[in-house]
Amino acid sequence: MNCLPEMSPDPIVDLFSKRRSSESSFSVFSDGHVSFSLSRPSSDADFNRFLEGLCRTDSVGPDDKSEDVRHAATEASPERRRDAPSFESGQGRVPRHPDSASSQDVIAVPLQQWIEEEAGNTDTAHQDPSSLMKIHKASMIRKITIGFGIAKLLQMLCLEEAISGHSLAQLESMCSSDNFVLELSNSGTCEPGWELEGIVMVAPFASLRIHKTSSSSPNCESGSEISGRDVVAEVICPFDSNFDRFAAGDSSDVDIALCYLLGVLLHFLFAGSTSQIPRKNDIVAFGTEEPLSKKKSSHLFTRTDAKSLTEKRSSDVMPFLRDTSFSQAVSIFADGDEPEVGRNNEAGRKAPRTPLIDLGYPFSISQLVMNLIDCGLGLFRPDDSYPSLAVAISDMQMLLQEPSRFIWNHYNMPDHRNLFKNDVKLYGRNQEIISLTNAFCRVSSDGRSESIFVGGFSGCGKTRLVQSIFDSVNIVGGYAVTRKFDEMNSSSPLNVVLSAFNELCILVAQRSSQEYLISLRKTLVGSIGSNVKHLTSVLPNVVDLLPSNVGLMVSNTQVRMNFDGLCFAVQRLMRAISSPLHPVLLFLDDLQWADNLSLKLVQYVLSDVRGYNCILFVGGFRENEIEQDHVLLQLFNALSMPDNKSSMFHLDGIGSNEVNSMISDSLGVFPRLCRGLSDVVFRKTNGNPFFTLEFLRSLIARGLIQYSLRNMCWTWNLSQISEENITDNVLQLLTKKINILRETDQTALKVASCFGSSISSAVVQKLSSTLQYSSLQTTLDEMGVKEGFVDFDGTSYRFVHDKVREAAYGLIADKEQYHLDIGMALQLTGNDEVISTIQQITRSSPSLIKNDLQRVSIADLGYEAGTIAMCCYDFTAAHSYFQTAVSFLPSDSWRVHYNLTLKCHFQLAKAAYSCGWLHESKQVCDEIIERGKSLEDTLETYSLVVSLSCARKDLLLAFETCIEVLNLLGEVMPADMIDANELLSITTKTKALFQSYSNEDLLDMHKEECSRNVAIMEFFDQLTIVSFYLKPRVCQYYSLRWASFCITNRVVCKYTPGAFVSFASVLSQQGLGEDMRLACRIGKLGMIMVNRDGKAIDQIPGVYEVYFTWVGILTEPIQAQVALCQHAHDIGMQSGNLFKAGLLLGTIVARSIYTGTNLQDLKRDIEIHLKSAKQHSQQLLHSHLSIEYEVVTRLIGDEKVERVSDLESDSPVLDILKFTLEMMASFYLGHAERVHHKSKLWEGLIDCHKWKAPLGSIYVAFFSGLSSFRLYTRGKLKNQRHVEILAKSLAILVKASEFSEWNYKNKALLLKAAYLTVTGKLVEAETEFNAAICASRASKFVHEEGLACELAALHHEKRGNKALALDLLRQAESCYKMWGSHVKEIHVARHLASIQV
Repeated sequence: MNCLPEMSPDPIVDLFSKRRSSESSFSVFSDGHVSFSLSRPSSDADFNRFLEGLCRTDSVGPDDKSEDVRHAATEASPERRRDAPSFESGQGRVPRHPDSASSQDVIAVPLQQWIEEEAGNTDTAHQDPSSLMKIHKASMIRKITIGFGIAKLLQMLCLEEAISGHSLAQLESMCSSDNFVLELSNSGTCEPGWELEGIVMVAPFASLRIHKTSSSSPNCESGSEISGRDVVAEVICPFDSNFDRFAAGDSSDVDIALCYLLGVLLHFLFAGSTSQIPRKNDIVAFGTEEPLSKKKSSHLFTRTDAKSLTEKRSSDVMPFLRDTSFSQAVSIFADGDEPEVGRNNEAGRKAPRTPLIDLGYPFSISQLVMNLIDCGLGLFRPDDSYPSLAVAISDMQMLLQEPSRFIWNHYNMPDHRNLFKNDVKLYGRNQEIISLTNAFCRVSSDGRSESIFVGGFSGCGKTRLVQSIFDSVNIVGGYAVTRKFDEMNSSSPLNVVLSAFNELCILVAQRSSQEYLISLRKTLVGSIGSNVKHLTSVLPNVVDLLPSNVGLMVSNTQVRMNFDGLCFAVQRLMRAISSPLHPVLLFLDDLQWADNLSLKLVQYVLSDVRGYNCILFVGGFRENEIEQDHVLLQLFNALSMPDNKSSMFHLDGIGSNEVNSMISDSLGVFPRLCRGLSDVVFRKTNGNPFFTLEFLRSLIARGLIQYSLRNMCWTWNLSQISEENITDNVLQLLTKKINILRETDQTALKVASCFGSSISSAVVQKLSSTLQYSSLQTTLDEMGVKEGFVDFDGTSYRFVHDKVREAAYGLIADKEQYHLDIGMALQLTGNDEVISTIQQITRSSPSLIKNDLQRVSIADLGYEAGTIAMCCYDFTAAHSYFQTAVSFLPSDSWRVHYNLTLKCHFQLAKAAYSCGWLHESKQVCDEIIERGKSLEDTLETYSLVVSLSCARKDLLLAFETCIEVLNLLGEVMPADMIDANELLSITTKTKALFQSYSNEDLLDMHKEECSRNVAIMEFFDQLTIVSFYLKPRVCQYYSLRWASFCITNRVVCKYTPGAFVSFASVLSQQGLGEDMRLACRIGKLGMIMVNRDGKAIDQIPGVYEVYFTWVGILTEPIQAQVALCQHAHDIGMQSGNLFKAGLLLGTIVARSIYTGTNLQDLKRDIEIHLKSAKQHSQQLLHSHLSIEYEVVTRLIGDEKVERVSDLESDSPVLDILKFTLEMMASFYLGHAERVHHKSKLWEGLIDCHKWKAPLGSIYVAFFSGLSSFRLYTRGKLKNQRHVEILAKSLAILVKASEFSEWNYKNKALLLKAAYLTVTGKLVEAETEFNAAICASRASKFVHEEGLACELAALHHEKRGNKALALDLLRQAESCYKMWGSHVKEIHVARHLASIQV
C-alpha cells in the first residue's frame, strides 16, 4: 500500500521555511455546519514543534520514506526524540500546533498503524453485549470523522489547484493510507477509544484540526445513544507544490478521480480493521443471557478475524474496473479501447469489492463508499455515483450530525411500516422562525404586547412552526403556553383560552424562585383583591401563586363576576405574571373555530391600556375556512391600532428541496438518492408537510415503498410510483386508509371523532362499559395507537392530526343520530360525565326524540351542565347547554313542566346577557314575563331587563321597568315632577325616622328574610341610579322613599347601605347646616354596613360613588377619597359592573384635579381611560373624561385639544361638572370674567334641577370669591358687588372648613386674606396670606400653595416689599412646576422678570 513518491525530508522543511518567510494569510470557508480555515505555521520554532509532534512515534511507517520524514522531525529537535511515545502506551503526549485553541497534548499516529491498532482496541472477547455495541458505534463515528477530514483535505487541495497537474500515480500515492497521520487524544470522552484531534497529509503537506461543536460523548452512566456531532475542520496546507506538474487536466476529472480514490481508502478504513459488525439477529441477542447466534458472538470483533478478513480480501481480486487502479481505468478509456467489463457493466456490479453491508455496516455507510468507488467506472458511472467531493463531504457530514437517522436505525430494528420520525426539525420555515423570534425579542425588550396571526391550509405546519421557538422562550425565562380550538367543542371556546391561562399559572409556580413567588403573591393580592375567590374558580391553579390564607379574605362573598369582570381579573393577573424578564408566548391554534367571547377576552388582555402586559400572542387559523366577517379578523383589526403591533403572514407549502429533505429524513437515506421520489411527491402534495408524510405512508401501505430487511433500508420503484393513480387530496387519502379497517376499528375512530381532537380516557371507559361500545377502549389501544391514528398521553386519546379526525368523522352517515346515540349511552352510565353527555346531545336534533320523558330528562341534564358552566364562568358553553335544555323541552312544558321551563329560560336569558347577546336576552325575558304565572316568578327577570337596558344604553326602558315593578309591588311611584311640599314632607318624615334610632340600633337591625321586600329594595336601588342621570329632578324623591321603606320595614340586605347613602345625599343638598351633619352620620353608617358585609361587595362601587360625591367630600381628606374610590372602582370592574365603575372613574379623575395631582401624569391617565371607555363603548364615561381631559390640557398650557365646552350634553350632571371645572381652569389662566359667567350658568342649572352637590357649591364659591377679588383689585372703579360676592364665598368656605379643615381651611384663609385686603386691613391680610400658604402645604395642595404664594406676592409688591414679593413668586413658580402647569410657570416667570428691585 505504500506508494509515496521518493522524497527526502529536506524539501519539506525547505518548503515550509520558504513559505513562512512571506506574510501570513488566512482564508475562511463555510460549508453548511462545517467551517474550516486555511493558514500556515508562522515561525521556525512553531513549525518544528508541530512537525516534531507529528512524527514523535515509535513507528510511523514501514518504509524508508516515512523514516526520512521522521528523521527530519527528530533532527529539528533531537532533544525530544528520547521522549517519543507509542500509540499503544499512550505516554509522552506532544503539544498541538501552536495556533491551536486547545492546550491539550496529543499523540501522532500513522493512519495505517491506527487501522491496525483500532482492531486491537475492539478486541471484545470479554465484553458484554451492550458495551460491545457501544464500542463499535464509537469506532464507526471515528472512522466517519477520519473520512470526513481526509475528504476536506483533498477538497482543499483541489480548490487551491495544488494538484491540478499531478499524475494519476501521484494522486493514488497521495490517497494511500500511508500518506496520512492522525492526531489523537484521550480526552476522557465517554466513547471508547481515543478522540480524533487532527489529520496530517504528509505529501503534499497539509494538516487539519478537528473541533466538535456539539457533544458526541453523552454521559457514560446514562447508557444513552452516542449522539451526533457538528465538526469544524481547520485546514492548514501550502499554496504551491514541490511536485513536478504534468499536463493539467480538467479540474472536474481530478475531483472525480479523488472521489474514487477516497472510496478505495474508506473501504480499507472500514473493512480493513474488523471482520464483521454485529447484524440484526445478533443485536436481538444483546442484553439476553444467551445470544441468538452464540457461535458467531463468541468470536465477533476479534483481532484474529480482522486479520483473516484482510487476507481474504487481498486474495479475492475484484473484477477489472472495481479492482483496477484509477490510472489504469482512465488510460484504457483514453486509448479508446472499451474494456470488456465496460460492455458487461452488470457483471462488474455483481462481483464488486465486498460491500460493507455484508460486513455488518449500515446501508448508508456501505452506499456512501460504493458510490465513491463507482466514480472509477469512468463513462460508465451509475447515476447514484458521486459527482464531486463536495457532495460526498455533505453526506459524511449528515452521517456525523445525525447518526440516529442514518446509522443507528440499522441496529434499532425499525418497524417496516413506520417512517423515521424527526420531531425536532422544521423544514423550509427559516424566515418565519426569524420573524417569530424577532417579535418575541421585541416584546421582551420593549415590554409591550404584540400579536401575530399565522394563516395557511391544514397540514402546512403552523403548529410546528410556533412550537419551534418554545425552547428559546423557556431559555430566556419566558413562559410558552398553547391551546387549540376544536370544531366539535364549539360550545365552550372560552374555556380553551381560560385553560391556557390556567396552565400558565402552573408554569410560573414551578419555575419561579421562592423570593419571586413572595413578591408575586403581594402583587396579585393587591391587583386582584377581593375577586381572588372568583378567579380561582375559573383558574384553579392561581391558588399556587397566592398566599395560603388568601381565601379567608373573601370566604363569605357570594358575588359573581360577569364576563367583563372576568376579563378585568385575567388582565390584572397577566399584568402581574408577564414582564420583560418573564415574557409570555400565548399560542392559540385553529382560531377559525373560536367565538366572539373567547377572542374578546384575548383582546382585553392584549389591549391593556396601561401597556403593562408583556405578551406575544400568536394565533393560527385556516384561511380557507373563514369569511370576511369572521371574529378573528375583527380581532386582528382591533389589535392593529397604533398602540398595538399586529401582523399576519401566510404559510404555503414548503419547496421541493425541503420536501426532498423531509423524505430523506423519513426514509433515512441521503437526499441525493431520493430526489426522484421527492419530485413525484412534491407534484402530488404541493409541499404540504402533513400531506407529504401521509402520501409516503400510503405508498408504504400499497407496497410501492418497501423496507429491505437484508439491507436495512427503504427501497422503491420510481417508475411504478409515477404510473400509479393516487389521489392528491389528503382527506381522501386518509378516508381510504380508514375505510379498509375492520368495522370495529372504524367505529372506534368515528366515536372518538365525535368528541373533537381528543377524547378523555374517563369517557372512553364509560362508553366501554356499555354494550354498544364495549370494544372502544381495547380498539383504541390496540389499533388506534399502533396504526398511528391517535396518541395516548395517559389521560386522553388525541388524534395525530385534525385531518385524521375529519376523515373519520366524514365516514359517519347520520351525524345527528350518531351524536345522540353516544349521548344517550353516556347518560345511562351515570352523572359523572354531564358535560360530555350534553355536548353530544347538543349536536343532535330534538326531533329525533319523541318520548316526552326522555326530552325532559335531557332538559334536566342541560340545565345541570349549564349551571356547572356558569359557575366556571364559561358563559358561551352555559348558553349552549341552556339552549339545548330549552330546545328539548316538550311543546306544553310551560303548562306541564312549569318550574323546569321557567328556570331553564331564565338561565338562558342570563347566560345570553353574560355573553353580551343583549337582544336575545331581551327576547327570552319578554317570553318569561309573558308566560310567568306570578310577579314573584318574574321579579328576577324584570331585574335582568333593567340591567340589560342599561347595557344597551336604553335608560328610559330601564326607568319605566323599575317604575312598573315597584307599582306592581305596592310602592306606587310618580314618573315625573314632584310637588315641593310633598318633597319637604317626606324629607321631614324620613329624617325623623332616622333620628329616632341610635347608630347601634341601625347597625344591629336583623337581616330581612322576606324576598318581596328585598326585591323592592333592589328596584329602588336601580331606580335611583337611572333617574339620577335621566330625571334628576325626581331622583331625590325616589331616594327618600327608598330610605323610608328601609327604616319603616327594617329591611337589612345588601341594598340597605345604598338606601342610607342615598338618603344622606338628599340631606347634603340642603346646605351646610344640621342636615349636613345628619347626612354625614347616616352616610358613615352606610359605609360601615357595606364594608362589613362580604355579600354586599358588589354594592361597594355604587355606595362609594354616592357617598363621596355628596357626603364624603366633607368628612374625608380628598386624597384619601381618591384612593378609596379607586378601590371601589376596581371592585366594580372585577364584578363586571362597568356602569358603576365608570361613574367612580369620573369621580376619581375630578378629585385628582382638585387635589393638585401632577397634570402631566393625570393627562396620561385620562388618555388611557378614554381608550378603555371607547373600547368598552362607555359613552357616558367617555363624555365625562373628555370634559376633564380638556380642563387638564388647558391647565398644562396645551390649547391644541378638541373643545367639548360648547357641545350639548344629555346629562345635567355632566353639564354641572363641566361648568365647575371650567371655572377652575378659567381662574388659573387669568380669565376672571369667564369665572363669573360660568358661575351664573351653574346657578341656572341648579335652580332648574333643584339639587346641588356640596363639592360643586364649595368650589364655585371659592373661585367666584377669588375672581371677585382679582376684578376688584384690578379695576379703577371699585365695584362693591365684588366685595359682597367675596364675603358670601368666605362664609361658605368657613362653614365647610368646620366639617373638614384638611380640605377647606387653606381656601377659607386665602379668601379671608383677600377680603381683608379689599377692606383695607393690609397687615392682617399678610398674616392670613402666610397662614393660607402654610395650610395649603400641610394639606398637600401644591397648586393652591402656588396660588396663595402668587396672590401674596402681588399683595407685597403693591405694598413696596419687592424682595419678599420675588421670594414668594419663586415659591409659586416652583409649586406650579411641581403641579405640571407650564402656562402658570411661564406666567410667573414673566412676572418675576418684570419686577425691578
